[in-house]
Amino acid sequence: MLSEEKKREILLEKDICDHCLGRQFAQLGHGLENYERGAIIREKEELDENDFVRENIPEYAETGGECEYCQGVFTRLDHYTDMVIDSFERYELNTFLIGIRPPQQAVKKEEELWEETGVEWTEPLKTELSRLIGKKIEERTGLEVDFERADIMAVIDMRDGKDRVELQVNSLLIYGKYNKYSREIPQTEWPCNNCRGSGCDECDWTGYQYPTSVQQEIQEPFIRETKGIEAKFHGAGREDINVKCLGKREFVLELIEPLNRDLDLKKLQREVNEATDKIEVFDLQFTHSDKPAEIKQKHANKTYRAKIKTEDRITEKDLEKLEGLLGEVEQDTPERVEHRRAEKTRVREVLETDWEYEDEHHLILEVKAEAGTYIKELIHSDEGRTVPSVKGLLGTESECTQLDVIGIDK
Repeated sequence: MLSEEKKREILLEKDICDHCLGRQFAQLGHGLENYERGAIIREKEELDENDFVRENIPEYAETGGECEYCQGVFTRLDHYTDMVIDSFERYELNTFLIGIRPPQQAVKKEEELWEETGVEWTEPLKTELSRLIGKKIEERTGLEVDFERADIMAVIDMRDGKDRVELQVNSLLIYGKYNKYSREIPQTEWPCNNCRGSGCDECDWTGYQYPTSVQQEIQEPFIRETKGIEAKFHGAGREDINVKCLGKREFVLELIEPLNRDLDLKKLQREVNEATDKIEVFDLQFTHSDKPAEIKQKHANKTYRAKIKTEDRITEKDLEKLEGLLGEVEQDTPERVEHRRAEKTRVREVLETDWEYEDEHHLILEVKAEAGTYIKELIHSDEGRTVPSVKGLLGTESECTQLDVIGIDK
């Protein structure tokens, strides 16, 4: 391991600018830029880490300078700043992040230097560049650097002598809850089974199996206002097409590559709700990229109301047998989903039950069950794949004629 003084002696024998000199000691001292460290190093006859303080900075210290280790990129900081600001012109944003692809020759020379002098206190060239350019952009625009959830990342490509900026526009995410009042629409866009979305006679050239969906009822004004290229819908679970959801299911609407981010969510919520009677949205708010995974991992218990028709006659006394639903339920993968779900036996818990006798062939059952319980199969037993079941307990074929989600634990 080289001492500070020995490393300084080796570096000063080279044709090296203040930026690249100071960058080899970037972890020493606080609140200094590397070109200031470089100027301090040149002024000192001997060097130790306590020399890197503000009062030791020579008056002549300034950005710029050119050598083989940076290929002169520090003389073009204003040029790169202009390029990035110009690239932001079409977008509404509050935060940004800078990425750097340095000249290949600079990367090669920097690695050669590290082999000779070590990397103990070193900062990479691209890190210094991104910091300096980021500061200039902040000063000129009022935008802020955000290392975690920037609206846009601008990657400055300095390779091959062709300076260019590539933008990675991060999605805008809106969290909310919805109720679904229609028994005829799916949760998300459903491409036509025949044409796979390209349009055909079977789907009336819409490209969709169903005319609309919860996603489509919600997303249209958001795509319009953000001018995003498309939207993705992330739901906290889903209900079947013919099932109403009255329990305010959580969702995140992801707007891809939005130009505009300054949205009036209260106004857009009213617009969605006034435009349709199929769904209703609640509690819209901006959220972050971790939210879709967060809501999907909650595994919330749900309460259902089912209308049931039995083949044989039943009495009100017979319904007392439904207490047998409480507790653990074993469910083999249902036939209706076995084409897309692994074949396995799932153990779920029924937490609460209540029922109402209507007549000798009809009843209403309310069930609160653990997340992931197949409720329709809990009723008709799926040819014995679900045990216990309403069919098994009552001893007669039992059909779920109508199902609603009426509560979702938060």
